[in-house]
Amino acid sequence: MKTKQVIKRVAEYDQFGYPRWTSVTTEKRIFDDEDKMAVVAEYQAGKMTAAQIVEKYHLSSRQVLFNWMDRYLREESLSLGASEAEDMAKDPEERIRELELENRRLQKALDTETLRAKAFDTMIELAESKFNIPIRKKSGTKR
Repeated sequence: MKTKQVIKRVAEYDQFGYPRWTSVTTEKRIFDDEDKMAVVAEYQAGKMTAAQIVEKYHLSSRQVLFNWMDRYLREESLSLGASEAEDMAKDPEERIRELELENRRLQKALDTETLRAKAFDTMIELAESKFNIPIRKKSGTKR
């Protein structure tokens, strides 16, 4: 992370409440791609909140962090072809353990979505019975 000197014009108020402009020299942090990816990886590790990351690295807002996440996580997912070759080079037992963890994570996500679908169906049924309004689309309707 590099820094550069930036001169900002700031309004100060004199004793009578009149504004006057003064120049203030501040440091601006410049992050290269490696720094940005390290910050995103630190956030992804889950040990710090977005607000703590923003405060630690003096980012202007949480949105900066989330934009970096969008950019670098998308690039990482696009470059998965190279990581597949690395996965094949791993020890088979380690690969099996990773796949089992992935399988458990996906199973948990599936269970969550199944419960969510049931909740939506229940909500629609209650709304239809309480308000006597058909909400679901009829199969034979014309456009």
